Amino acid sequence: MKFPALLVYAFTLAALGCAHRPAVVRTVIPLVPQPQELQQHSGDLTFAGKVSIEADTAAPNARRALDDVLGALQLANDDAAKPRIHLQRIDDAALGAEGYRIAIDDAIRLSAATDTGLFYAVQSLRQLLPAQAQAHYRLPQLTITDVPRYRWRGVSLDVARSFLPLSYLEKTIDRMALFKLNRLHLHLTDDQGWRIEIKHYPKLTEVAGASAVKGGRAGYYTQDQLRGLVAYAQARGVTIVPEIDMPGHVQAALAAYNELACEGVTNLSTYEGTEVGFSVLCLDKPDTVYPFVENVLKEVLAVFPSKKIHIGGDEIKHPRYAEFVTRAAAIVDGMGRTPIAWEEASVGDTKPDMLLQLWNDGYDIAPAVAKGHPLILSPCSYFYIDHGNYAGQPNTYDWCRKEGVPLPRIYAFDPTKFPTAVGIEGALWSELVHDNAAADNRLWPRLAAVAELGWTTTARRDYLGFTRRLAALRPHLDALGIGYYADPELGWSE
Repeated sequence: MKFPALLVYAFTLAALGCAHRPAVVRTVIPLVPQPQELQQHSGDLTFAGKVSIEADTAAPNARRALDDVLGALQLANDDAAKPRIHLQRIDDAALGAEGYRIAIDDAIRLSAATDTGLFYAVQSLRQLLPAQAQAHYRLPQLTITDVPRYRWRGVSLDVARSFLPLSYLEKTIDRMALFKLNRLHLHLTDDQGWRIEIKHYPKLTEVAGASAVKGGRAGYYTQDQLRGLVAYAQARGVTIVPEIDMPGHVQAALAAYNELACEGVTNLSTYEGTEVGFSVLCLDKPDTVYPFVENVLKEVLAVFPSKKIHIGGDEIKHPRYAEFVTRAAAIVDGMGRTPIAWEEASVGDTKPDMLLQLWNDGYDIAPAVAKGHPLILSPCSYFYIDHGNYAGQPNTYDWCRKEGVPLPRIYAFDPTKFPTAVGIEGALWSELVHDNAAADNRLWPRLAAVAELGWTTTARRDYLGFTRRLAALRPHLDALGIGYYADPELGWSE
């Protein structure tokens, strides 16, 4: 009858001019991200074997998640049992689309304005409970009111350089959900491969889907597979954001359809290297390039309901680059969606609602901010987690930061310097990430820090407290089968 990985500390309450009071024992409540408001009360709620559930029928995803949690802990649903778990949607505008409340006393009350909010309440309850079934359970009596700081809390996975199977993406979504991450940005195309079926251009997958970075995996997703993945993610509070990288990073597309290249370009084969900045759609052939862009985006948007669509736009120098950004963004706008592009696209003549994803620490983003462009924050020295968990980690990059991007580095990031920021995203590029195990090692536990930065206000953040809470959740990572890096920052060993 222990809290999961219980961490206990004591402190003494004293009043000026009064006698000493006895020490009061408090527990570190193992929640990541840290809630915005948490009050712990005296007493515990203990139970075993059975609970009863009273659930709002307007919260199917939260109810499914709750059933999954209880099933894993071998807690049966019995209408006569105690405690009673209340899963209730309420009319409370202060909670927004993702906020929730929890009250634990002689019952467990989860409430939110939306199904997504209730789903996150269930995830917090899941973290409070042990990861494995036990004979008895004990929960601290407490109240929580929790609302996310940012609406965009994401991870970008590069599946273009080295392919990640659909089953791994589903596992990633499950893991994201536990930490309330809500955007999965899929980098679907690059020089080394094209990973989404486009029926208008079958050679994109026949030719470019069969290539990969040297040592990496090739492959592609059918549109039906991706629709299934979208539904899987939606049921877990995750929006999948597709990226078709243009007008550079397109060697795979040029290899499939040579007419997209300019006359005189002789490098028209697939590519397995790691250099960047050498390929570009022929922007001097607008009658060829823009119909291609529009036809591809039509099919992408038919698969992905995300209101935001990423059109890439990084690492390209071309006299007609700004013109391309302007036209590509207008195509997305004309289809009723909002474009996202990497920060360099700020040179285009675009609507101020176009999101810019900041990846280059030294880029002067101030003019774009002055225009009102919302920012997704992914500066490479803080959030490029293809860099090492520690300096010199084998098979990791260090071009952005020689010391790697360790856990405390991520947690130290200050987003308050960016007034138009809508969120934070960690990015995993796959030039050196060739299998699921390597992806796990790079993603976790660092994505937990990304999650806390995206959810928790700066005033509520505390690195030491974060490490204690995250360390207590190690059994949950194990239960999810994550091959995480055993970070000494958390007191972990292999």
